Amino acid sequence: MSFFSELKRRNVVRVSIAYIVVSWLLIQAAGVLEPALLLPDWVDRVVTVLLLIGFPVVILFAWAFELTPDGVKLTRDVDRSRSVTRVTGKKLEYFTIAALSLVVVFFVIKEFFPLGVEETTQAVVQDNPVAAEAVMAEEPVIPSIAVLPFEDYSENADQDHFSRGIAEEILNLLAKTRGLRVAARTSSFAFAGSEIDIREIGNKLDVNTVLEGSIRKAGDQIRITAQLIKIEDGYHLWSETYDRDYSDIFKIQDEISAAIMDSLKVHLLGEEEQNIVAERAHNMDAYSAYLIGKERLALLNKPDIEVALKKFEDSIRAESDYAPAYAAFARAWLMLEREPGGPEKEEVDINVIPAIDRAIELSPDLPEAVAVRGLHHLYRYRYDEARRDFDRAIELNPNYALAYLWRSETFYEQEKFLDMLADKEKAYALDPMSLEISGQLAYDYGAFWRPRDADRIIARMFELHPHHERAYIALARNMSAHGRYAESALTLEEAMKHVPVKDWLTQWHAWELATMGMFEEADSRGDPVVSFWVNLHFERFERARELAEIVTANDDLPAWMRFAPNRALAWELRAEQGMAPFKSAVAEHINYYDEKGVPWTNNCRLSLLFDMKKAGIEEGVSEMMEKCRKSTEERLKAQYLCPCSWFNLVTFAAIDGRTEDAIERTREWLNNGDSYSLLSLDPVIQEWSDRPEYQEILDRNDEQVKRQQALYLAGVKAREKAVTLQD
Repeated sequence: MSFFSELKRRNVVRVSIAYIVVSWLLIQAAGVLEPALLLPDWVDRVVTVLLLIGFPVVILFAWAFELTPDGVKLTRDVDRSRSVTRVTGKKLEYFTIAALSLVVVFFVIKEFFPLGVEETTQAVVQDNPVAAEAVMAEEPVIPSIAVLPFEDYSENADQDHFSRGIAEEILNLLAKTRGLRVAARTSSFAFAGSEIDIREIGNKLDVNTVLEGSIRKAGDQIRITAQLIKIEDGYHLWSETYDRDYSDIFKIQDEISAAIMDSLKVHLLGEEEQNIVAERAHNMDAYSAYLIGKERLALLNKPDIEVALKKFEDSIRAESDYAPAYAAFARAWLMLEREPGGPEKEEVDINVIPAIDRAIELSPDLPEAVAVRGLHHLYRYRYDEARRDFDRAIELNPNYALAYLWRSETFYEQEKFLDMLADKEKAYALDPMSLEISGQLAYDYGAFWRPRDADRIIARMFELHPHHERAYIALARNMSAHGRYAESALTLEEAMKHVPVKDWLTQWHAWELATMGMFEEADSRGDPVVSFWVNLHFERFERARELAEIVTANDDLPAWMRFAPNRALAWELRAEQGMAPFKSAVAEHINYYDEKGVPWTNNCRLSLLFDMKKAGIEEGVSEMMEKCRKSTEERLKAQYLCPCSWFNLVTFAAIDGRTEDAIERTREWLNNGDSYSLLSLDPVIQEWSDRPEYQEILDRNDEQVKRQQALYLAGVKAREKAVTLQD
């Protein structure tokens, strides 16, 4: 028998073919699964090498051994008359055909259904954030840049605001470039004067290039040096020095920006370039005042906002056709309106509307002007108009982080919660150092039941801004929203040790204590809102009425704080004096919210709807019911429902007349860990006082209230112990 015939008889040829086919399939599988499962990129190479090494081993095995009914034996020990190699060969042929069929299927899928593999990868990545990052890393890299504030090397070191200003103007110019992602001013400027390595800064801001520079002024001459650094290796992509007259500063800005964009292979569109020219100041005094105003406005507190207003006024006086100054002036007024003790709406509108109109008249496509007009619409509850303006501002400047943040609020009011979250995530990606953006995104992550993401953002806030009040606010707000009142109170106490104590901060702290049933401690803080509820709890109705008058007269308080005491008193009037005064009080609430323009989907409106039904007021109830129902359904659909909001579902079911469902929703609310020491005072709960479930619910609530008290007291004790040990 020839050697080839023997190879064939021993199935060496069939084994070789089967091994080659199976090996090819294994190599392809490794190539597909490697990115999907986030395996190291050397896995497919190792698989290939092992299969190559295994090939001669398998051939030798097929030659030397034979599969028999009694197991594996050496071929020389098997009687040829009893050999079953022919049967084994047939099985190998069937196996090879099946493997080849899989090869054919693979090619068909790859050729005609290319998304099949991608969808598999996406399915794996969906539950694997690390894998998601790896897959995203394989996508084409989008050019991105952060512009750091320029260093002031002037002899007198008196050009700091100008050094920061030139960087900001370059940043603004680059931000309007399509195809280029630009880190926002807040994040870029957070590293002013920092000793952190430039590559670390780039990694923190998630950009692949960083522009840094310096400015040196001597007399009427100015030298500006700028350099563009590649984050990956720290090499300079471009650098240039400009020696100019001080009056040529705007020309220098354009030259630097053009050089950077050429280096990044991106270019301005002609229309956008014209808009940039239209936004330029021509008076150095106007420009300097504008820059100082922007610096003060970024500090986000009332005294600095007032200083910023004066600077923008100075800028406008120095150059009456400088559009950015008008836009900034209008935004400052709107910010001032939101501050405690801020101006009335009428005074704000008298200043804001003409400024916006003038800015848009001078520069119709100035993103800041269009966006601030949208902000004004937003604060006046004109959500469709606000949305159109924010859309336009983002179209003009795709890197405008605040426009995304403001637009997210219109999505919230329009019940588009997933769009709201996407906009806030976009804003955060552009401006990760912004305390305002970070705080709002952290809260939304909590509301979407993504606590790890919320904790990650808040931890970063404290890392970047230790002991900043907005970091404490974000942390306490997220805890309180999830029924963790003890932790929230302790966080607020820690905040008051490090930040200037404000009325709203002490009020919030007192409210958390009252929520945990610590009424005497809460009352000692002296806040009228909290004291009202304490006195109502202890049935001190005369004192409660006095406090209610104080609360409702304070227009600086949030709507719910003014509404709640009046509502509680309305129900007391119903109990004491009958339906007539109750109906009158409810009508006053309706008029109040109509005058203020409070949207129908507001939580206070939901409570008011319950009161309207009980008062027999029919006008507007159907419309309001439908809007509240839609809001509830959209929240549930988007999973945008933090534990504290579950009680809204209780109220809604009660309004709808679904008592059993309302009771069950109350149980769900308690199961989600929330509690409320004043629950027995809620009119919705009181409706069930004659049912056996009523006391069961109150008892369960009391247990969770006491648990919060215990956690708070344990936290206070632990803190005191830590202080003692330090001493």
